[in-house]
Parts: sequence; structure tokens; C-alpha cells
Amino acid sequence: MRVAVVGAGSWGTALAIHSARSGNETVLCARDGRVAAAIERERRHPTRHRSAVFPAGLRAAGDLEAARDARLILLAVPSPAVPSVLERLAEAGGRAAVVSAVKGFETETGRRVSELVEERLPGRPFAVLSGPTFADGVVRGDPTAAVVASADSACASEIQRALSSELFRLYGSDDVPGVELAGGVKNVVAIAAGIVAGLGLGPNTTAALMTRGLAEITRLVLARGGRAKTLAGLAGVGDLMLTCTGPQSRNRRVGERIGRGDTPEQALAAVTETAEGARACLAAARMAEASAVEMPINDAVRRVLYESLSPRAAIRELMTRDLRSE
Repeated sequence: MRVAVVGAGSWGTALAIHSARSGNETVLCARDGRVAAAIERERRHPTRHRSAVFPAGLRAAGDLEAARDARLILLAVPSPAVPSVLERLAEAGGRAAVVSAVKGFETETGRRVSELVEERLPGRPFAVLSGPTFADGVVRGDPTAAVVASADSACASEIQRALSSELFRLYGSDDVPGVELAGGVKNVVAIAAGIVAGLGLGPNTTAALMTRGLAEITRLVLARGGRAKTLAGLAGVGDLMLTCTGPQSRNRRVGERIGRGDTPEQALAAVTETAEGARACLAAARMAEASAVEMPINDAVRRVLYESLSPRAAIRELMTRDLRSE
């Protein structure tokens, strides 16, 4: 199958390597033509996964024209770049299914990638791929499991067949909003988990935070049309566990730096790739308000990042809220 991966960061590069290893004719579309040229010349990415030699079936291109003839287009770009990328894909033409590997939202509106694709590429088959999937582990070949969700069961099945292997297992779902929302909001909880670690607090605090964070995500997912079952699976608790506890998590690393005393601006600047939770907390706050959903952890992270609330004051506020039943 012809597959185009749009976005040559850590995650996009990992997906492209995996796709080619799975036997697909794969092109990695990089924003920077110099990166594409370096990949073609050296068969390695100049800055990401430097130890990984690109498979023979993987090539690189510096524009989206290379995606025109693809059957699947995997989007692996930061969420702020999604609208402009979709515009360029519309100009390039083609009818490929769009598979979002983006774990974020349109900040100003809270719209999910599926909603943006429907607006910019109407009628295209759409799926979202999410789950506990650090890029380094996929490149290394660690056995990994994830979820692909689509309202079109045939589309989901085709993606499962194209991207599953003995090292990468995809489960199907039709809960697009649930998978998208869980994948985006868990990054906010991961920033909070990093803050807890940076402050030197122990596993009691982390366990409480993750559990109540999952409760918040569940409330939002149910209010926005998703299903509780999704939160019990790979796209929910699985991804939350990985992102909140794994040292490779860029969102957790941002939180750790804040907990150790960095300003939010310093912490975000120190992490080389986008920490989606910093924007997702704003989008989630808008969605929560529109749906009359309470999300105190999300709100605490938002205020730490944007309203100068101190981490310890945020924890104190969370711990002294009105008592209630679980």
C-alpha cells in the first residue's frame, strides 16, 4: 500500500519507519526540504532517531505533492499546524484516507482533528490512531499496541491490516471522539504528573492525580459523545499511564521543570518538540465550560501555565475542594 506520513518529527519519523518495515511503499513528507534531502542522502534523519537506518521502502520529500497518490495519509504534525497542512493537502488533491496521529486540538475553538478534516477535506475517510506509543519504542521494535478509530469500519480494518505487524498491534474502534479527546487531554494530566515529580512528591500523589485525571477525561468524553469503554482501553488508561510516568514524555518533562522552579516559558522552551498539553488545557477548558463539565486538574494546570498560580498553591486548592463521593 502507498502511505504518506506528513510530519518528520520524532513521531512522524517513527510511523514512517514502521510503515515501511510493514511492507508499505512509504514517503515521509518533511516541512523542511533540507531534512528530506538529508534523509535521502544519508538514509537517516539528521536529528531524530539517529541510530535508525531507514528501510529501503521509505523515501522522503520536502512537499505534500508526494502524498497525492497515497492511499493512506498519516498526519503527525503539531496541532497548530493541522489547518495549514489540510489546506495544502486539499490543493494537492487525491482521495486518500486521512489518519490522525495528532494528540491535540484547535486551541481557539477546541475542535478535534476529525472536525477540521471534515471541514477542509469533506468526504475523505478519516481515522485516528492513538495509544501508549512512545516513538523511540516503535523505532526500536518494542512490541506496541494502539487503537485506530473510524466511523467507517472498512477504513479502520484497512488501516489495521496495513500497519499491524508482529511488533505493532492495532485494535479497531468506532469511537472517534472518545479516542481523540482521551489522547489530547491526557497530556494535560502528564504536565501535572511532571509537576508533582519536580516538587519531589511521591507515588501516593501521582496515583491520586492519575486516577482523578482519568475521571476528568471520562466526564469530558461522555459529555462530548464518546464512550466510557474507550477510557478503560489503550487510548484511555493505557496512554495516560505511559505519558504520566514515562521519562520520554515531553509533557511530563515540561511539568518536572516547572516543579523544580522553571517558569512555564522556560520549561516549554527547554523541550525541543511540542508539548501538546500546554495548548490542550486551554481547549479542554473551553469544551468543559460548553458542556458544563468540571475539570479541576485541567484548570489548575491552565492557571499554573497562564495565570502565574504556583504549583504548591494549585495542589493545595485541589486538596481542599469541597468533599464529595467518588
